Amino acid sequence: MIARVGAAAVMVRGVPHPGPLQAHGLSRRQFIQGFRSYPLLLPHHTFMCSVSSSQKTVSMNARKQRPRLDELCQDRFPQHSRTLIQSWILQGKVLVDGQPLLKAGVRLCPKSEIKITAEIPKYVCRAGYKLEAAIQYFNCDVSGKVVLDAGLSTGGFTDCLLQSGAACVYGIDVGYGQVAEKIRTDKRVHVFERTNLRHLLSLPERVDMATLDLSFISILTVMPAVSGLMKENATLITLIKPQFEAQRSQVGGGGVVRDPAVHKEVITRVVTGVQSYGFKCEGWINSPLKGADGNIEFLACFKRPTMCNDNDALQCDM
Repeated sequence: MIARVGAAAVMVRGVPHPGPLQAHGLSRRQFIQGFRSYPLLLPHHTFMCSVSSSQKTVSMNARKQRPRLDELCQDRFPQHSRTLIQSWILQGKVLVDGQPLLKAGVRLCPKSEIKITAEIPKYVCRAGYKLEAAIQYFNCDVSGKVVLDAGLSTGGFTDCLLQSGAACVYGIDVGYGQVAEKIRTDKRVHVFERTNLRHLLSLPERVDMATLDLSFISILTVMPAVSGLMKENATLITLIKPQFEAQRSQVGGGGVVRDPAVHKEVITRVVTGVQSYGFKCEGWINSPLKGADGNIEFLACFKRPTMCNDNDALQCDM
C-alpha cells in the first residue's frame, strides 16, 4: 500500500487521491476488517497489486537479459576456459565490484567491475603441465615443428606445444565446442572437431611430431592412422591412461586402476604395440598430475627412425 491506513489522502504522481477510508466511506475498523477478509475485492488494493505485478515482471525480464557472471568473465578474459572460470568463482577468487560472488549463474550489469584474484595458470588446462614434463624429461625439440595433437579437448597439449615454439599444430578431436578461445583463435592452430582420428587419412602436410591424449579409446587403435601422418625421424609422445587401456575387470570402483601390476602390464602392452609400427621407445615417466578421477597416468616417448629393422633392440626399460 502507498498510504498509511487511515490517511486522509495520498499523492500519486503529484495528483491528490483519496485515502482508503475516503475512497470506500468506511471507518478505520471496517476498512481493516474488510481488507483482512476480502483484500482482492477492494478496488484500490486490486489496482495496487496489478501495478506491482507488472513492475515485478519488467524487473525480472530485465534481469534475464543481463549476462551471467561466468559469461561476462569469459567475454573479458577469453584466454581462460569457462570451466576454469567457474572453478575460480566457486573458490571466491572472482570479485565483482570488490566483493566475491560464489555463483556462476548470477546475472550482472554488463558494466560491473570484475577482477580475478586467482593465480593465472600457464596453460589453458592441466594437460599442458603433463606434456611439459615429458618434453623436458626427454629433451624434445619442439621449436619450428609441425605437430599433430590428437585428443585436443580444451587445448592443454597444444598450448604447451605453442609455448615451446611449435610452428603449426593440427588439433584433432572427436568432440565439439571444448577448445579454449585462446587456442581456437591462434593462427598457428588448425582445429579439426568432430573428427575421428582412426578415419583421418591425410593432413595438408606430414608432421614432425605427434602427441596423443585420448580418452575412452586405446592408443593402439589409432596408431595405423597416426603413423601414416608422421614423417621419418618424427617424435611421438603419448599419455597412457590405464583406465582406458586395461581390461574392464582390471578397473576398480570409480573407474580407477590402483594395482601397480596392472599399470606395468598396460605400459608394456602399449609400448610393444607402438613399437610394432616402427617406433623406438625412448622411455616413460609418471605423469606429474593424476587424471581427473585420481588415476595414475604415464607419458611415453617414441622416435621414428629413418631405417628400422627387426634386429634393432626396440626396448623400453620397464
